[in-house]
Amino acid sequence: MKWETNGELAHRDLSELVNRLLDFESESHTNELSRLGTKYEDSE
Repeated sequence: MKWETNGELAHRDLSELVNRLLDFESESHTNELSRLGTKYEDSE
């Protein structure tokens, strides 16, 4: 995983991490993970 200079996880690594977690988490957690993934995309 690569961290950006601002302390955030690199976009590609964050997307990959969220996608992997979505495969294993319960539905209640997947909603929050999806929100996390789109939060980063919205800030670009």
